[in-house]
Amino acid sequence: MRINKYTLTAVNKIKKGMASVLSDPNKKNNTQIIKEFISLWVSNKTLPTHYFSRFLYRKEFVNYKNYISTPQYYKMILSDKVQNEFFVNVLENKLLFSFFCEKNALPTPKLISYNSGKYFYWDQKSKTINSNSELIDFFNEIFNKCNILNIFIKSISEKGGTGIFFVEKNGLEKQIHKIGSKILAGSFIHEKTLTQHEKINEIYHKSINSLRFDICLDKNNQAQLLGAVMRFGSGGSVIDNRSKGGFFVSIDDATGCLLKKGYGQMVFGGIELTEHPDTRFIFEGFKIPFYEESKQLALEASNTIKNKIIGWDIAINANGPIIIEGNHNSNITMTEVNNGGYLNHPLIKELIDSSNN
Repeated sequence: MRINKYTLTAVNKIKKGMASVLSDPNKKNNTQIIKEFISLWVSNKTLPTHYFSRFLYRKEFVNYKNYISTPQYYKMILSDKVQNEFFVNVLENKLLFSFFCEKNALPTPKLISYNSGKYFYWDQKSKTINSNSELIDFFNEIFNKCNILNIFIKSISEKGGTGIFFVEKNGLEKQIHKIGSKILAGSFIHEKTLTQHEKINEIYHKSINSLRFDICLDKNNQAQLLGAVMRFGSGGSVIDNRSKGGFFVSIDDATGCLLKKGYGQMVFGGIELTEHPDTRFIFEGFKIPFYEESKQLALEASNTIKNKIIGWDIAINANGPIIIEGNHNSNITMTEVNNGGYLNHPLIKELIDSSNN
């Protein structure tokens, strides 16, 4: 039987995940793990893969039955009772999202230019670019006229940290010869690079380390905080996505401080951290600059885009918070880790009930 690359990838992920579980010094005893796994399998009537992806096999996760299963999550997050199709399109298309934020006075990185294949748009003009040399000239013109040294380039539609490039004036030719064909073959927005708050740079300066706020609308359509984490890049990466090797640290909402532990994805070993692996900066007790302002911005944004649940990624620069993007299919499993599970949370119960009707 021929195995395709997607099946092979899935198998490799399972192997890595199981190896991480078996070698985890903080895991429950094997008998308890098997018992709890079977119990969830019987009660959910489906294979409870979330038992491992949510770290429920670890000793500190006592209320393992209170976590949303993967089928429950997808049924809720994809329900038309939860999602408004118009706003899903706005959130998924980064160009539309940039325009939407500008029109609704929501702070977001400055849009400099954008392209769809060889068609480029900048300074209210359109231009056709057919080669790397023309692309080099285009970006050099932007660098000189805008008096900037770098540009952040993001795919209009790709997710999970894919399709992201950081282009600098210094060494531009070498960079474009490496990625130019990808830019000319896709659709991208070109944004002014953010300057991260110096206190956050002390933890890790090579990526913009964003706050993820999961926000729900209650039955009165008022935005409420579900939970929040902070995400970090590592190992020299310029992005903080867990799917690219980053990790998250939970936040104490009452104090705006990081909690003790950070977590990576199971596919990367399910790492559990108390300090940043690159800088050795200890997480616990770190007071996040402009935390309350960031939370209020996420709440305000959810009162503008009326989907029932959105995960807002917010960066913090020297002057305050700025919205990176909104995720209609927010991976609430991150914020669920610190909140003891969401299955009995009143806001989530409302969404699950509505998606079942």
